[in-house]
Amino acid sequence: MLKTNSVIALLYHKRQIIGFLLGFIAISVSTLTPVEQLPVVAGSDKLHHVIGFGSWVLLSCFGPFNRLLQMSGFIFIWGGVIELIQPYVNRYGEWQDFAANSVGILLALALVALYQKYCIRA
Repeated sequence: MLKTNSVIALLYHKRQIIGFLLGFIAISVSTLTPVEQLPVVAGSDKLHHVIGFGSWVLLSCFGPFNRLLQMSGFIFIWGGVIELIQPYVNRYGEWQDFAANSVGILLALALVALYQKYCIRA
């Protein structure tokens, strides 16, 4: 029989995986769906990349930080793969987008690390 703490920990880790998968689906669909014309959205395209990939990392933060780092490595690689695939699905692959993805990932990791250091362990 599982202790209450182990059940809570198990649910906590499942939320990390679910968040990661939701982010994977959202980013993949939004960046790899073929379109006739790219939608016009307010704001900078690069800012959207920072927000999108940073949000994916934040969706994945509900679990061990070491696993979050591994997931972030995959998110980083997947961001590069997306930029390589996009020209084949009537999108524009740009290395500046990959750089913006990386900035979003790093900002989110820094935010999680600061939160864990100053808010959780205080």
